[in-house]
Amino acid sequence: MRVRLVLSNGQSPGGRRDQLLEFAVLVVLYLLQVINAEMLRRAIGFDGTHQLTHTAVTVFVELLTNRLHPLAMVVFGVWLLLMAVRIGRAQRLPRWMFDALGLWFSVRLVLEFLTINLLIFQPSLVAPGVLLGQIVLYLPFFVLGWGWIFHRLDWVGRSAAGTMIQLNDADPVRGVSRFDYFHSAINTLLNKGKPTITGITRTGRIAVLLFNGMLLGLYAVAFARILQLTKAAV
Repeated sequence: MRVRLVLSNGQSPGGRRDQLLEFAVLVVLYLLQVINAEMLRRAIGFDGTHQLTHTAVTVFVELLTNRLHPLAMVVFGVWLLLMAVRIGRAQRLPRWMFDALGLWFSVRLVLEFLTINLLIFQPSLVAPGVLLGQIVLYLPFFVLGWGWIFHRLDWVGRSAAGTMIQLNDADPVRGVSRFDYFHSAINTLLNKGKPTITGITRTGRIAVLLFNGMLLGLYAVAFARILQLTKAAV
């Protein structure tokens, strides 16, 4: 007799449907990362066709975009392919395979944020329109990445959702679902920083503080780039 264990908030521990949903999110994060990094690499011209001033900013961006990015794309592309094969064979994936990818995308989330901000101090490196495009592409990566982080902290391995963070826009009658973490992150972005996610525990409060801080930084950078484009057009 087979018994399926269901947790108190209705989630199953690593069920096939749950793994497919999380895998789909990680694939989208991977594709967004590829497009974003490739666009910046080609715009800067790290292929030797441009003479770049070797400042601290250009060294950091070159290391991230031209060296770390291609290697990471191969490694994690193969990683996702192996996961897809195992899922296709109806094999249950261990939790660490998802967490390793999620951890890398979380690190990449911070590295991309630093890159976008640092490029303000090197305006000659890329055109204002290119960096504005970087910000536009980074926004879905940002909300999906933070949605995965909140989901990982508050959902995975928990007997009930809402023990570390509180989603203020979730339906109190229906309860919290996996989608609500991504929905709340998107709502906070679209509502210009209006808080829809509140930390409960110390870890949850730190995570929400970092999320809101990075979001405010993105607003500031986007506004600065729009001003640059406006001045250039005059």
